[in-house]
Amino acid sequence: LTSAQLAQEAEAAAPAAATALPHLAVSPVLTSCARGRAQMGGAPGLFGGLLDKRTAPYVIWTAVALACALFFWLSRPREQKSHSDASGIGLSAGNSGLGSRRPKVSLGLDGMLLALGGGSLSEAAVAPFLQLCVAAELFVIARASSDEREEELTSALQAVGAFDAGLRRHRVMFSSTPDGRASMVRQLQPALHLEADQGVASSLEGKISGVRVIGSTEWPTIDRAFKLSASPVAVDSGSCS
Repeated sequence: LTSAQLAQEAEAAAPAAATALPHLAVSPVLTSCARGRAQMGGAPGLFGGLLDKRTAPYVIWTAVALACALFFWLSRPREQKSHSDASGIGLSAGNSGLGSRRPKVSLGLDGMLLALGGGSLSEAAVAPFLQLCVAAELFVIARASSDEREEELTSALQAVGAFDAGLRRHRVMFSSTPDGRASMVRQLQPALHLEADQGVASSLEGKISGVRVIGSTEWPTIDRAFKLSASPVAVDSGSCS
């Protein structure tokens, strides 16, 4: 029997039940409930047609997933834009450029960590070089014309602890000529390049943010030049008379 038929039978049986059993009168409320259920059976509610035993779990878990995604999206930290890029950080006195990101620095190894000609390591330059590996995103360029020479220089850097200090292996580069080194530096666009070859330094003027020539009047020593926050030595133009 349908709900409508049950409601009709309940209404029809109510007078008879009241006559047969006067002390058990059928409640009008029950009759109204039966009638209301019959009406609901003919016209389902807003969600009655969408939710049943098969679809209810999918609807519920979809709603939970959307709620979680919205919560994580609203609670995620806002990314703050850096005020200066690593390739354009100032390295003057009072501004070391060591903010949230390390500055990009390139270094020509020949004439500094590597002695000119023989290519042996300069012990005096090892300590400031390792400090520079820690303070900057360092790219080093050495002169090499063979695979054997490249492996020898890489082993030397490993022996002094450069890779443990922060230098990355893929940032060790090689060129066979000074012009090739200058071209690499222009492509890198570092915030600072450290160079011992005056010719390379001259070719980089105006092409990158800054160049320090080791052994020059402004940067006479490696210790001073390798400190990113250091200022150049002041030249007294009136001292020569």
